[in-house]
Amino acid sequence: MELSVRFRTFRSRVLTFVLGLLVLVQASVFLAVTTAQERNARLHIDETLELTAAAFETELDVRERILLDKARLLSGDFAFKEACATGEHGTLLSAVENHRDRADASVMMVVSMDGDVQADTLHPDQYGTPFAHPAFLDAAMDDDRGEATSIEFIDGEPHQLVVTPLFTPDPTAWIVIGFPVDDALAEELRRSTGTEISLMRMVGDGWQPFATTLDRELRDDLARRFSLDLGEAHKSIPVELDGREYVTWIAPAESVGRVQVATVLQRSLDDALAPTFRVRNILVGIFGAGLIFSILGGALLASRVTRPVAILARGAERVAEGDYTEPVEIEQRDELGVLADSFNRMTKGLAERDRVRNLLGKVVSPAVAEELLRKEIELGGEERVVSVLFSDVRNFTSLSERAAPHDLVRLLNTYLTRVSAIVEEHGGVVDKFIGDAVMAIFGAPLGHADDALRAVHTAMEMYEALDDINTDLGLSGDTRIGIGVGVSTGVVVAGNMGSLNRLNYTVIGDSVNVASRLEGVTKRYRVGVVVGQSTANACPGIAFRELDRVRVKGRDESLTIYEPLGEQASLAPELAAECRRWEEALESFRARDWDGADVLLDGLTEAYPDTYLYALYRERIAHLRAEPPPPDWDGTITYDEK
Repeated sequence: MELSVRFRTFRSRVLTFVLGLLVLVQASVFLAVTTAQERNARLHIDETLELTAAAFETELDVRERILLDKARLLSGDFAFKEACATGEHGTLLSAVENHRDRADASVMMVVSMDGDVQADTLHPDQYGTPFAHPAFLDAAMDDDRGEATSIEFIDGEPHQLVVTPLFTPDPTAWIVIGFPVDDALAEELRRSTGTEISLMRMVGDGWQPFATTLDRELRDDLARRFSLDLGEAHKSIPVELDGREYVTWIAPAESVGRVQVATVLQRSLDDALAPTFRVRNILVGIFGAGLIFSILGGALLASRVTRPVAILARGAERVAEGDYTEPVEIEQRDELGVLADSFNRMTKGLAERDRVRNLLGKVVSPAVAEELLRKEIELGGEERVVSVLFSDVRNFTSLSERAAPHDLVRLLNTYLTRVSAIVEEHGGVVDKFIGDAVMAIFGAPLGHADDALRAVHTAMEMYEALDDINTDLGLSGDTRIGIGVGVSTGVVVAGNMGSLNRLNYTVIGDSVNVASRLEGVTKRYRVGVVVGQSTANACPGIAFRELDRVRVKGRDESLTIYEPLGEQASLAPELAAECRRWEEALESFRARDWDGADVLLDGLTEAYPDTYLYALYRERIAHLRAEPPPPDWDGTITYDEK
């Protein structure tokens, strides 16, 4: 007998086919998913533990980099070096406590190169006692950069420590700084990974947890049952705690001292298999619900398609008008729902792009922000001729000791805002703020034909703005701030410097070092601005007064330095005449005509008693008369200090 099925309508034919196919597909999915879930549960645990171990190591690496950045920055801090140079325990302790709070660290120490503690924030009364972790310092001495990192125990409490040398300019002490390694650190990672984390240390013949996410009973059970075989490191092993099996991953932690430390990551096998059973129950429910909703869904399919399309069309019109604020709302989770989510991510990305552009323009110079957004961000740079400007506030350290912190912040923000505006008005880029110092670049990332002239005008305008800045801040007398500015022009490498995770657009090269040294030289001649020969040559419209030939620290070649006086065309006749007399005196000085130079300088000193330069050269002549220079002397003076 032939079996024949006849359908009265096309709808019933399609519905029967869809339902039959649905039953077949869902039954196959049910069997495949549940089988695969059970088979892959353990593999998933192993992968999760391995990823958690990598994430924990990354977290420690990030903390290490933060500590190293803080320590390196402190190592180059001039005020901190001065505090160390005093040799006073109270001054040094106050400095390290201040920097510890600024770095949000748990401990900070300064240790002499001989291994004696000079200042310790955890033990303020200790001075001259031996550092408790000499192996830590030995590891730093063996490192090419003189740095080391380790997990060490201080007063029984674990800390992640880094050490870096303090250069003044030679290594004179060790800076030790650290973050706590405690339950909070482990709990933070557990919240993001769902993995139980325990940090163990060897105590006697056994291991004890010192930071863990386990409760008290499991912690005690782990201490009783845990034993570490290095052959079992970096792979999963079963460990039974409180009657439940935990898949455990063990990784030794970094420590250069006598304490052995290991990281133990655990996930409950029962908890890991629970989703498999939940998925099975869910699939059964989906199977039944799918049959019901498949019948109803056919009739509603048309309306379910056209309505989301209309919503997406209206959303596209809003985006075309520049409105990214209102997302499209579609409750479906099919292809149209995915399209809606993608559409919302697109509008969010467009809004984020505009926000980043605006925010980045406030964090760095708009020119640098545009350069970073225009190009693919990568490490490296290109050679460019730029003019580098360094400025520094005079006597800022003494001012900071007298002023209240909030007044000091207001003063510094007011000053930096004014000088930054001057830099940007002349087309320069503020590269960085170094405390009260400012480094600016003219010629990168955007170059101009007159970058050197722009830098010199900026330097003079910064110096001239001091009166207004002091008036705005209400400073007078000894409290008035002064600055020194150095400008150097030359070839540098400009580009993104730093690490793959943290970049900074900046320049490096000899001109950067020279500009910094010239800023320091302003104090020796008691002038506001000093520029190098290359900068003066690139500014034909500016009148300069030659100050000296110098050999600055860190540079073997001599350098002729100048003080900018203003525009050549508008230079006062009296000042022009003074400069000519000074040039004659300088020529006589370099020709070893001490008498002739002394007569000219005597006249200049009498006419211009406030110009320290003339008195300085008269002192030099007196010294050279007493100790005549060698035959190859060309008038160059060497400065061994900044």
